[in-house]
Amino acid sequence: MFTRQQIEAVLFDVDGVVVESELLHLATFNELLASLDIHITEKEWKSRFLGVGSVSIMTTLFKEHGITEDYKLWVDKRRALYREHVASGDLNSVPGFLAFYHSVVDAKLLIAFVSTGHPQNIAAALKSQGLEGNHPIVDGIQVTRLKPDPEAYLLGAQTLGVRPSRCLVFEDSPIGVAAAKAAKMRCVALTTTNPSNDLSEADFIISNFESWTITKILEKLEV
Repeated sequence: MFTRQQIEAVLFDVDGVVVESELLHLATFNELLASLDIHITEKEWKSRFLGVGSVSIMTTLFKEHGITEDYKLWVDKRRALYREHVASGDLNSVPGFLAFYHSVVDAKLLIAFVSTGHPQNIAAALKSQGLEGNHPIVDGIQVTRLKPDPEAYLLGAQTLGVRPSRCLVFEDSPIGVAAAKAAKMRCVALTTTNPSNDLSEADFIISNFESWTITKILEKLEV
């Protein structure tokens, strides 16, 4: 039987969990790549590029469109453009997240942010919500294998000194949910980015954090 006492740490993905950033990521790719006559649809973004990282996205697009320019320069340009938008206030938190975050803090549970994104993008997102420097961060530079591999979440648990089985993950993508489950962690999925039928591996699914506290979530997970 699962009880609330079994959870010691909460691991938050960032994009789509802390902040509503996925469409901003997409918009900045399209804004930058318009000069190369490249456009990514929202459907294509969700099915092909969600959570795979800027380097993989750019190399894939350049290969498909026969572009021989240095993709690394374009990756850097895209990241800089994203951070400009964030600094301009174009990034909102997922509804209810900040109140939910404070319920986790009040419950005295350990917290880490686990994302395979670029550390500067993660830092900019967390700073926009006043969360910079508060908790350990696992980013895409620290891992050798991206989600759905469990490496990032296992590193998050290790960083906090908590067994994986005592971690609760919040995710918004199928590959993120798969990574959490492969790490033998319980996972709550949010439908901020993907529909619930794509997140069926999760232990529980919510639309966003509004009206939820960590206590209510843990009660739902009890069996």
